[in-house]
Amino acid sequence: MSRPLSLLVYGPCPELDAHRLGVEVVRADAVDARSSLELNLKQQRVALIDGSLPEALDHIKLLRTLAPGCATLLIAEAGDHRRVLDALELGLTDFLVRSGEAATDRVLVEHLLKRSFNTCHIRQRLHDGERRFWTLFDSAPLGMQILGLQGQCEHANTALQELLGYSLDELRRTALDELMAEEDADLWRALIEELRQSQRDLYSLELRLKHRDGELRYTRFTLAVMREESGDPSHILAMVADLTDKKRIQQNLQHADKMQAMGRLAGGVAHDFNNLLTIIGSHCYIMRDALSDPPRVETSIEAILSASERGGALTRQLLTFGRRHVRESSVLDLNELLEEMRMVLQSLFGSSVHLSQNLATDLHDIVADRSQIEQVIMNLAINARDAMPQGGRFSVRTANLEVTRDDRHPGLPRELRPGHYATIIISDSGHGMPPEIKNQIFEPFFTTKALGQGTGLGLSTVYGVVTQDGGHISVESVPDQGTTFTIYLPAARQESTTPARLRRARRATPIPGDETILLVEDDDALRQPIRMLLERKGYHVLEAANAEEALELSRTYGGPIDLLLSDVIMPGLDGLALSRRITSTRPETAVLLMSGYTADALLATETGDLPRLLQKPFGMDTLTHAIRALLSAP
Repeated sequence: MSRPLSLLVYGPCPELDAHRLGVEVVRADAVDARSSLELNLKQQRVALIDGSLPEALDHIKLLRTLAPGCATLLIAEAGDHRRVLDALELGLTDFLVRSGEAATDRVLVEHLLKRSFNTCHIRQRLHDGERRFWTLFDSAPLGMQILGLQGQCEHANTALQELLGYSLDELRRTALDELMAEEDADLWRALIEELRQSQRDLYSLELRLKHRDGELRYTRFTLAVMREESGDPSHILAMVADLTDKKRIQQNLQHADKMQAMGRLAGGVAHDFNNLLTIIGSHCYIMRDALSDPPRVETSIEAILSASERGGALTRQLLTFGRRHVRESSVLDLNELLEEMRMVLQSLFGSSVHLSQNLATDLHDIVADRSQIEQVIMNLAINARDAMPQGGRFSVRTANLEVTRDDRHPGLPRELRPGHYATIIISDSGHGMPPEIKNQIFEPFFTTKALGQGTGLGLSTVYGVVTQDGGHISVESVPDQGTTFTIYLPAARQESTTPARLRRARRATPIPGDETILLVEDDDALRQPIRMLLERKGYHVLEAANAEEALELSRTYGGPIDLLLSDVIMPGLDGLALSRRITSTRPETAVLLMSGYTADALLATETGDLPRLLQKPFGMDTLTHAIRALLSAP
């Protein structure tokens, strides 16, 4: 409950009508002790001083010293302009000069006091509002910061200090971009520059901040621009939400979603692998019985090679899809990726779904993370299979698209910026979706599946992967008629005018050489055919069954060793450690590692820079191109 209005009065002030004003009058001469006077003054908001008092200026000076928040008013005598000027220099708030007419002076004093009390009331409300703001600011569970226009911290609440592990003084001394992940710091600096120039008042983005202990914290910044009356920005209010735990939960759920998808693949994969093994075994028997018939032997060899390539592609897709993955973008040929995924998709659908592909021969390359694009295709395929429990049709098409500034095609998403795109159109003949479902499918955790049969993150993940590099995804669906997803991915800048189809043909051509290669593989059955194939291409091959033999060969061999080709996992010293031992004495030796499991590479990256890694199983063309690329590097 607010205190009643009170007025501290010095002198007679005959013009004052306290009853009419509805205020409590406190006479200053009723307070004797200085301590009581000081306490009384601090409780007053308005003081009225009669200018007829000889000590009027002393009263004003005392009020400005002991109660600077109290408004001081002076009723001056007619013609006493010098005293008014002196009082103003001491900090007088307002004044009036007696007119000599008692009625007029009463009205003027009443107006003066009402105006002063209103001003005090407004000032008090502003003070209370500011106090409430800072109380809410400092006690808010959300991290909050007041930033200058250069991004410097002026104030931060307790929640933000706890989020980052720094005190307020430390945050004030440290530029915010110094606490950000390196990739995010440039984005932050560009945003601050835009904030100073833009008319927008609200921004939102995700940034990674470094805790004092070095751990990265995932956060969402909501920035509100605070402006002067002129409209110019003055400060930035930053609200910082900690998303770290949410991100970890989502990542774990997404990985669980992938594992669930792999479980669905298991039946089809087992069926396909058994077929491949049967093909290989059957043709081996045919070759043994037909050694005198070269055409039949050649046919069987081609069949075995084809089966091994299919098995390798299937294994590679499973490993890529199942692992925990760190995003790594590169130039991708979408057609090549889709052709390699065909085996896995056919295994996923089985014989009840007809799979078709229609791939544009001149399709633009894109820049993206291969594993993430594979996950996009796989998630859409799994949803399509679930939508066709009795079987149906699943088709994949690719095409180029150019969006111009004047393009107003009604079928194109408004989010697409002008430029060139590679598009993937994925259609199924499943049960489709009504509009109310279609409008929610990209929302995190939204699912129409029964409890325990889906995380609701499949299509949310698809949307995030596609849009993170400027792409977009749209969906058309009609109940009982099927669904079509169209993915728009920005085209990579073309460094060469060579058609993609010709570039793929060139990559498939094995390249010979005449250098010396040290081959290290503990599996004799694998080492021997690799040695034979390399020697047929003209290379001089030194072979070792383990790291100890390889080190001995490196020590005793008198000529140059141009390349070390080694398995990663071997008894004793592993391939990565072996490569470092050999290159320490032969720094000119290039290194190419082979691995049957991608986790080998992930383990190796924790110990330093990783040499070029070749994933088993691989074809001879892949091996020779990788070797040639390393040996021909400057």
